Amino acid sequence: MIKFLLRRALLAATLCGVLILGSGGSAHAANTAGGKCTKLGQVVKSGKSTLKCTKVGKSLVWVTQKTTNGSGASGSGTSGTSGSGSSSSGGTSASGAQPTSQTDIPAIIQNWGFNLGDYDATTGRAGDMQIRGVVPPTFASAEDTAMYRLLVGPIGEVIKGGIVEPQFAFILPLGTPVVSMVAGTVCDVPKLYSNDYSIRIAPPGYACMQGGAYILYEHEHVLNPSVAVGDKVTAGQRIAIVSDYNPHWKSKGLGILETGVFFSKKGSTSPWHSCLTQFLDASKKTAMLATLSKALAAWESERGDSALYNEAAMSPVGCYTTAELNS
Repeated sequence: MIKFLLRRALLAATLCGVLILGSGGSAHAANTAGGKCTKLGQVVKSGKSTLKCTKVGKSLVWVTQKTTNGSGASGSGTSGTSGSGSSSSGGTSASGAQPTSQTDIPAIIQNWGFNLGDYDATTGRAGDMQIRGVVPPTFASAEDTAMYRLLVGPIGEVIKGGIVEPQFAFILPLGTPVVSMVAGTVCDVPKLYSNDYSIRIAPPGYACMQGGAYILYEHEHVLNPSVAVGDKVTAGQRIAIVSDYNPHWKSKGLGILETGVFFSKKGSTSPWHSCLTQFLDASKKTAMLATLSKALAAWESERGDSALYNEAAMSPVGCYTTAELNS
């Protein structure tokens, strides 16, 4: 639960960076983007910008209002150009239109963020995922033990404290390469509370702004990132290795990778996630879902527990919900 709350704080900070473009003015400056304000809804001019007093988290701050092309005021300058310019990737302006819902997210995911292959009973592996012989950690608390029972943590899984997971969690051998799920632009490589990194990639047609972009494909809990903000990447390109931050898995020679789809929803100052498997590239979808299903079944067989996953409740595979997750 602590991990979830820290992740939420990170995402909220990122979202504020997207919406409060070019912020960084002093908090006492009443007419500076990012500065404190006192009257909700008040609108003022600051130079060539229009600012509105907006509630962000528990605070009232000045937020730069978007221009008519949807791109907002100037960003941080880390990558002020559009992506590849592909007209089929969902962007309708230089920065891509801010989504009104998850239906605006382009379905361009080409892989699971690592090499996940069909389970091979001979090797006991599913691509780079080791299944045979893996024994999850156990704890005095049954609730804590239950948190570690899954080799693939589905989106929508209800975990300790009633938290609904907004991202996939994959348990993989230490050193496993992490690859980009999509082609796009690296918009954010923040260092996390866990002393590892997240690599967040915007789709073609969406420019990086301060703190990210309106849509981001997340590769979270990684080490040795080999890309930087502004880099163009291709789907399948190696970008890092899995993290070793979790000591309980690390002691068993295993690391963790979390993947997700983040979006900044128009009219909201909260971070949003959505079921990643809804956004698989149409040409890859059938094969990718079949491979994931085989991995889930193999883990249930390995543990001798056919109830580890409720496959009948997943639609699509890997997600217990397709609702927009405010997390």
